Amino acid sequence: MMKRIFSGILFIWILTGSLSAQQKDWIKGSVSFASAANVYVRFENTTDIKEGDTLYIDEAGLFKAALVVKKKSSLSCVTEPLITGKAWTTGMVVMCPKVVEKKEEVSGGQVSPTPAVVTEDTANTETADSSSTKKEKVRKPLINGRFSASTNASLTDGEDYQRMRLGFTFNVTNIGGGYFSTQNYITYRHRYGIDQQTGFYDDFKIYALALGYDRNGHSIYLGRRINNRIANLGAIDGLQYEKKAGSWVVGAFAGSRPDYINYTFNPTLLQGGVLLGFEKQGDKNSSQTSFAWVEQRNDGKTDRRFAYFQHNSNLGKNVNIFGSLEMDMYQSVRDTVSNKLQLTGAYFSVRYRPFKTFNITASYDNRNNVIFYESQRTYIDQLLNQETRQGYRLQAGWQVLRNINLNASVFYRYQENQSKPTKNQVVNLNISRFPLQNMSLNLNYNTLESYYFTGNIYGGRLNHSAMKGKLGLEANYRKVNYSFFSGEQQLKQDIIGFSANVVMARFTTLILSYEGTFEPNKKYHRYFITAIQRFKNK
Repeated sequence: MMKRIFSGILFIWILTGSLSAQQKDWIKGSVSFASAANVYVRFENTTDIKEGDTLYIDEAGLFKAALVVKKKSSLSCVTEPLITGKAWTTGMVVMCPKVVEKKEEVSGGQVSPTPAVVTEDTANTETADSSSTKKEKVRKPLINGRFSASTNASLTDGEDYQRMRLGFTFNVTNIGGGYFSTQNYITYRHRYGIDQQTGFYDDFKIYALALGYDRNGHSIYLGRRINNRIANLGAIDGLQYEKKAGSWVVGAFAGSRPDYINYTFNPTLLQGGVLLGFEKQGDKNSSQTSFAWVEQRNDGKTDRRFAYFQHNSNLGKNVNIFGSLEMDMYQSVRDTVSNKLQLTGAYFSVRYRPFKTFNITASYDNRNNVIFYESQRTYIDQLLNQETRQGYRLQAGWQVLRNINLNASVFYRYQENQSKPTKNQVVNLNISRFPLQNMSLNLNYNTLESYYFTGNIYGGRLNHSAMKGKLGLEANYRKVNYSFFSGEQQLKQDIIGFSANVVMARFTTLILSYEGTFEPNKKYHRYFITAIQRFKNK
């Protein structure tokens, strides 16, 4: 099985080896939110950005590959970090290279532009004059892919283990110049050194595997795929259809949900639904709204019936509004069925930028906790995520000087079954070109108080870029001091980390990192080795 996977990857790698020369311009965006696994980047529009594209940051005047696009909407992208341990703060500038075809010189010193791509309506049009040229429709295949191989190990007294992971992403648009496209995201990981009863599908995961067809506003996808208009539903196994007419989008889907234990195909978890969307793009105002009605079943019986609403809009250049709601319309308790509406999930955020160097974001999150199938979080990272998932949040970012950025956030969560609310405050100070031109410094402080523990974390991170951006070095330190009310236990840790990011070739990167956690009576050592090979055409 693994031999076939590797053979296929090697074939694709060789197939995509030839690249043409092009010039680059930059599309600028900014970080709007960062979680433990993903970084969300907002642009004025994402027309020229594709899934699989690499995003860059400017460090000491050098452009450094930092993020890779996993999913996108009309205004924002969900990305995966390429830099281990990087602090992604709200408002941080991120850039995507915009490809511009070079112009070719002809005789007489004149410049002839590259033939333009024409639409299907104007393709194959010709005049009665035999000397007229015939316009041909050009549909260039777009290939974006990534293969990564990594290993990491934890070395602790009597609890050593090692884990390996293979990841493969391969997206192709306009296959062979036609109307078909593919989406693929497959991983395999396994842990050694600790006894565990696991099967193949506990390690092998298919997050996306779909074949699509797009033509004349019609879009059809077959396989496993996440629909960005109803992303909170997660992956859908089956058939998805959309029709776009002007600003309106209508669609439907039918199939099943992935198995909630091992994420395999489970035909007993049937689901289906319809959606309606409206998109408006303008120079100053733009919006995207979608509404969906969904029914999910388990062994033929209705499991859940609900409505989903999502809205995202920009009011001018300074205000962004995002919101989503889930309303359940079916309950069955002790054979008693009720169809009354019940709010089961809500999320709202408003981002306001009164002037160029300052922005503030307020959000409310009451969604269900997300199940992560892949995570390399430390114990303290899991505590932070668990206690700050739902509640109210206020964030602010201020560019104090050209090379100094200050970011702060306050979080508050109150649970009816707990007498004490959760409070969290975070402050980040980023200084670029410090203490040297090609270095940057980040200082951070985090304090958290909940009903069963309280404490704080403070630390710093120093980055250095060398060899014209081909070598990135980082050293970081965190001090953890937490107290648990039950049993008066304490968690005191000193965490030290080092990493090197080496660009071996244009699309090849090697990442080496180490992290040591030191407690009064115990030590943990972890190392990470990751090789990443990207392949794309232009």
